[in-house]
Amino acid sequence: MKRIASLFILFFLLTELPSCSLSGFSAQNLISPPKANADQQSIYRLLQGSQTELTFIYPKNGSYRSAIIMCDFTADGVEDAIGFHATEDGGSQVQFLTKAGGEWDVAAAFRNTASQVDRVCFGSLPDGGTAVFIGWGSTAGTTGRLAAAYAYIYQPSGGVIEQLLGNYGEMIVTDFDGDGVDELFMIDKSVPTEKEGEETATARATLYAFDRDKPYIAAFAEADNTISSYSGMTFGKLGLGDWGVVVDGTTADGSMNTQVFFLEEGGLKNYPAGVNAEGYVNEFSRPAAAAVTARDINGDGCIEIPAAAPLPGPPEDTAPDSTGYMVEWRSQAPGGPSRVVMRTLMNVRENYWFRLPYYLQGKVYADNDAERRTVMYTEVKSSEEGELLLGGNLFSVRVFTRSAWESRGESSGYTMVAEQNDSVYGIQVYSRDEQVRRATEDIMKSFSLIDE
Repeated sequence: MKRIASLFILFFLLTELPSCSLSGFSAQNLISPPKANADQQSIYRLLQGSQTELTFIYPKNGSYRSAIIMCDFTADGVEDAIGFHATEDGGSQVQFLTKAGGEWDVAAAFRNTASQVDRVCFGSLPDGGTAVFIGWGSTAGTTGRLAAAYAYIYQPSGGVIEQLLGNYGEMIVTDFDGDGVDELFMIDKSVPTEKEGEETATARATLYAFDRDKPYIAAFAEADNTISSYSGMTFGKLGLGDWGVVVDGTTADGSMNTQVFFLEEGGLKNYPAGVNAEGYVNEFSRPAAAAVTARDINGDGCIEIPAAAPLPGPPEDTAPDSTGYMVEWRSQAPGGPSRVVMRTLMNVRENYWFRLPYYLQGKVYADNDAERRTVMYTEVKSSEEGELLLGGNLFSVRVFTRSAWESRGESSGYTMVAEQNDSVYGIQVYSRDEQVRRATEDIMKSFSLIDE
């Protein structure tokens, strides 16, 4: 009993579920040794079966990272359980457990040769039921399709059915038309062929929908063949309120770009248009040093997409880090060009950004002293011959430890603009120019942390 209780303390406390709950698995039950409650004991015994040891498997990514997920996949108002564990042959198994009349039972169990679960997602079906999407395997690596998505759908008359959807590099649940019925969006990478004479498999995005409990390909589109790994994917509002999927990806040289997928007239469209065509240029490209991902940067409820351009005036032998780029945040709508929403300067290592006022655009160079945790922003001027020259210091941003700030405080000349954990962020203004001082006041107001 102590062993069972200890296991559930470890496994269930790791779960924070947006749409599923831990009813019956209260914190008090989980942390009250030496006994586990009856539900926990029953679930554990059913998952263990005839195995002498039970090794749980945890999904590596996504919102659901517990080895046991409590969710009502039968849509009967009673919570069910989904459990993942290793099999004795080196693979893995998922078991779907239901509860009726106070007793737990195994509704279905499926084995997979993969030793890893990438992620678990849930989607609403046309009949009001729930589809469970499981990605088996790993999406890491550049030369193989190692992850495969399966749909698991409960049928009252026949338990749970398993249906293979295909290989993927990333997947996300969507509802493009807002009707409350979900789709599954999957995107795969281009994979070099290992056999002579065979063509390289191209990257592709696929949208799966459901007719009752049967999945089908509702739409698909070509994707960027240069992407070697995906670094983020978001479904949300873009542009003028249209819904789309924003996919951040990294190429072999570490640079990053973004693809935006819209559902238009029943077809899936990829923006910027013309992907993989000769001369194709992705306007959302940014170098490895400025590898920031798409997000709602200005809090307007829409996803903005970053593009990066180097700041003017750096010495030729300087390799800029993230502070050496101006990041343009763009809004993309279907059927038209993107538009710039905001321009920012960022320090990815120190986790902050601020809006670059119009007056200073094209007039600022950033010199980052990473050891002192200080970025000096210097004026950039043009000579009569058109040569860019560095002028006087405008302002600096410095990150203090909390103890250093408390000992020196504002006597250091810095004004605190943000704080997080042991870090205190301060700005010091050097210029006496009235327009520069007004611009730095705007910077202080917009100063934000990248990950709060």
